Amino acid sequence: MLGWLGVIPFVAAAAGSFSPDPMLMQFSAELGARYGVSIGIFLGAVHWGLALDHHQHATKWRLIWSVLPSLAGVIIMLMPANASLGYVIALLGLCWVVDVLIASMGILPSWYMRLRHGLTLVAILSLGVIMFNLSGF
Repeated sequence: MLGWLGVIPFVAAAAGSFSPDPMLMQFSAELGARYGVSIGIFLGAVHWGLALDHHQHATKWRLIWSVLPSLAGVIIMLMPANASLGYVIALLGLCWVVDVLIASMGILPSWYMRLRHGLTLVAILSLGVIMFNLSGF
C-alpha cells in the first residue's frame, strides 16, 4: 500500500498538467520532475541498503550503482523542470532495468519486483503525460 501511495504525486502532477493555467502546468512539471528525481535516488539507495545488509552481495558495482542515481539526480535538478522530464523518465527506466537484472540473480524478492513493475509504469506514464501536455499538442 505504501508503494501505491507513493505514486500519488506523479498522478497529481499529471492531472495538474491538463490545466489551462500556465502556472499550474509549470508547477505540475516541477512536481513531477523533482519528485521523480527523489524516487530515483530512493531506488538507488535500496541497493546501498541491500549491499550493507547482505555482505555476500556487496560488490563494488552494486555500491557504485547505488549512488549513481543520486549523482544523476543532482545534474537533473539543475535543469529547468520542462527540460528535465525526459531525463527523469530515463533515470526511472534505467533504475527499473537494473532492478530487473539484479532480480534475475535472485537478490531482490519477487514481491518487490511485482510492485516495481506497476509503480514504474505509473510514474513513467505520468511524466510522459506531463511532457505531452507541455508540448502544446
